[in-house]
Amino acid sequence: MKHCKNYLLSSSSLVAVSLAGMTAFAAPQDAGSVIGNQAVATYTNAAGDSITVTSNKVETIVQQVAGVSMTSDNSEEIAPGGKAFLPHIVTNDGNGPDSFGLSFVDGAGDFNFDAVVFYADANLDGVADNATPITETPVLAAGERFGFVIDASAPSSATAGQSETLAITAASILTGAVTALNTDTLTVATGAIMELVKSMVVDKASGPGDPNIVDAGDTVTVTLTYSNTGLASSTNYAVEDVLDARLPYETTTAQWSDSVVVGGLDETNGTGIDATNGSGETIAFDVTGNTIDFVISNVASGRTGSVTFETTIGSTADAGLIENTATQSDSTGNYPQSNTASVTVDSQFSHVIADTFTQRDTTVVASTTDDGASGDDTITENTDAPQGGTIAFEFVVGNSSNNTDSYTLDVANNAVSGFPAGTTFRFVGSDGATPIVGSVGPLAAGEATKVIMLATLPADAPADVAGSTNYTATVTAISDNSGNTDPSTAEFVGAVLAATVDLQNTTATAADQGVGAFPTDGGLAYITTDSDPGVPVSFPMNITNQGTTSDSYNLSLAQALPLGWTVEYQLDDGSIVTNTGTIPAGQSVNVNVIVTPAEGALPGTTPIDISIVSPVSGQGDSILNEVNIVEVIDVSIVEGQTVQAAAGGVVDILHTVTNEGNVNITEGTILHSGLSDFSGAIYWDANDNGVLDSTDPVVDNFDDLANNIGGTTAGLEAGDTISLIYRVQVGAVPGYSETATITLDDNLNGDTKLDRDTSDNANQDQITVISGDVTLIKTQAIDASCNGAGLTAFTKDRQDVDPGQCIRYRIQASNTGTTAVADVIIKDIVPAYTNFDTCGGLCPATATEGPVTGASTVSTASAPNISSDHGTIPPGGTGTLEFTVKVDE
Repeated sequence: MKHCKNYLLSSSSLVAVSLAGMTAFAAPQDAGSVIGNQAVATYTNAAGDSITVTSNKVETIVQQVAGVSMTSDNSEEIAPGGKAFLPHIVTNDGNGPDSFGLSFVDGAGDFNFDAVVFYADANLDGVADNATPITETPVLAAGERFGFVIDASAPSSATAGQSETLAITAASILTGAVTALNTDTLTVATGAIMELVKSMVVDKASGPGDPNIVDAGDTVTVTLTYSNTGLASSTNYAVEDVLDARLPYETTTAQWSDSVVVGGLDETNGTGIDATNGSGETIAFDVTGNTIDFVISNVASGRTGSVTFETTIGSTADAGLIENTATQSDSTGNYPQSNTASVTVDSQFSHVIADTFTQRDTTVVASTTDDGASGDDTITENTDAPQGGTIAFEFVVGNSSNNTDSYTLDVANNAVSGFPAGTTFRFVGSDGATPIVGSVGPLAAGEATKVIMLATLPADAPADVAGSTNYTATVTAISDNSGNTDPSTAEFVGAVLAATVDLQNTTATAADQGVGAFPTDGGLAYITTDSDPGVPVSFPMNITNQGTTSDSYNLSLAQALPLGWTVEYQLDDGSIVTNTGTIPAGQSVNVNVIVTPAEGALPGTTPIDISIVSPVSGQGDSILNEVNIVEVIDVSIVEGQTVQAAAGGVVDILHTVTNEGNVNITEGTILHSGLSDFSGAIYWDANDNGVLDSTDPVVDNFDDLANNIGGTTAGLEAGDTISLIYRVQVGAVPGYSETATITLDDNLNGDTKLDRDTSDNANQDQITVISGDVTLIKTQAIDASCNGAGLTAFTKDRQDVDPGQCIRYRIQASNTGTTAVADVIIKDIVPAYTNFDTCGGLCPATATEGPVTGASTVSTASAPNISSDHGTIPPGGTGTLEFTVKVDE
């Protein structure tokens, strides 16, 4: 648009704005990021004026590239026919989301593996998460890591000292050409190979509980079976089993398969020998606390044996899995630990809701608000409460089962002695405030917690200062796991006291104060305040607590404000609140209610129904005031410009006219003056596209804006903005200038509406004839190989580029005027996330002129700032700057 270009030519701050704050950052660009850049040029015209112009903006989209790394190489020993577990971590080093295929190659060593399987290790603890094989990772964000474990099985034919490798590859799914490699080395070990298997078998009927389930008191038989699968004997073979505390050891129950001893192995004689088998091999059995140790003097190759003993499921054993492993070693060192054996304790559910509960750790949890007898399963409250007041009952919920459980709470008002109709009940946490959403818990077995039921009386609850009230409700806790229920009782025996509050206007006459609860003024507002759109209105108020106890009150409007209006409530100290805070009985606070109309509020009255209500007692009051929006008549035009035009040419100057009032303007002149040698006309940019079209009408009055109000009426709607294009044709003398004035009428709508602010009803445009003109165009081309060859076509359009590729920029300044321009300098800057690059000399920055070659020079010493000096360019001539940047990788 020509009027925009001419405006830019007159801007003295453009260079600073274009160059400030633009530095190149050496950090990778995320996929999809936009690299944007714009050039600037300066020149001197024939009149000696210094002119600045800017180019168009070019943009480049960074494409996704893959990257991957993996850690680490492993070196371990493996038994013939045995397994090894090898952990690895893959990292996505690319600039976008990617997943990675996992594969292996069996090396050219001494043997081939029987099986190699990959398992996920998402928590990176070096242990497989499950037994589901995987062949690729999930999708990983840029920089994200993922762990996996390799299960490798050696053939039984492998011999001591033999070794083999696994080449592990992680390959990008985005592009399989991007890979990472680890190498794992496995060596076959020598000596004895000891395998230890642990089992735990429960006798359900052995305990005092239900004979059909596993529960406390049941006997558990533990068997530790050892086998020597190696070729050599194992001497001083030792096993240690640290039992879970929930499985206490039963004395005199231990037996060795090679020599059954009457009364069991002696666990009290320390390292002394307890039994000898037929081959003269001995066992020393010892128990310290719940740790079982035994040492067998010799286990021959191929021999298998076992040690058996009993434990009992303890009284503190909660429902669920109890796991145990045992460790083994001999005179040569440690062997892998046993498998994980387990016992599953079945769930049993029971609970209470009451005034007291003794936890498993013997701590007694009791209600602190109960005014009745302890242990009577009733929470009694004898403190007086006001009408609309809230009564708190603190209950104790205890889990007396062997499993974690949670509980849903329910309350039922009793039919005969219940709370007054309209009473609401809700449950909160022990802090008395946090609502209980959903269930209470989960609570561990033997654990208790406190909950509070809040009973809020209705505002019209019968007052009973004599204290003869007796209200009850039944509170029930329901197990989420079993559905079991347990009830308790909430009982109120205090008095119900009357509670009131009064809201008044404080700056009004006595008749307009609104004294008393919910006063009326014959249905009319007490106070009416005039205001302009957007100008706040204040209503000073006083709130008095006329009840017998302290209370607080929420502030609100009973009727919603129109769209765009706002309200705030301000205390004397200036703080903005929505609640008064606590007001002691008989005392009061001042509140300033500030209502701000919308900027475009139309004339007329709006009710302001100010309301207060106590969130505690439910008591409230209200006052009806109102705001009257007066008529605002105000039109404005912005803004005067200094522009240039070639001799005999035209210039289009864009102006904005706004109806800043709240009344539609249907008539009023729009005039221009001040031109003598130049000529001009005002057009309405009816399609609002910023350029003068053949369909845009000439206007000299607001009534020329056809159908601009609601699509049916001519004029300018309240709050609406239009664009006017002032087209001026200049004379033929370079350097000559004239000043034109555009004026909006002060008396509008047939002289019935007077503009209240005439300071913005006119502005001036200065138009100067110049002899030279320069335009600046910027284009770009992708240099994928960063060698200056094979460039894609230069274009203004967006291009796609990968990290590590190059962009060649071309900025061309053209003299489109009728006289030569001097001191032509083009300036550009290397955009963020790229660096200036010469491709090793293959793509240097260049400065040229045309059609006649001149003495253009280029400067890159201050990169990222790049510039070229083209001296004087004749009419029709050009000056061109080219340079290359490389996208960070």
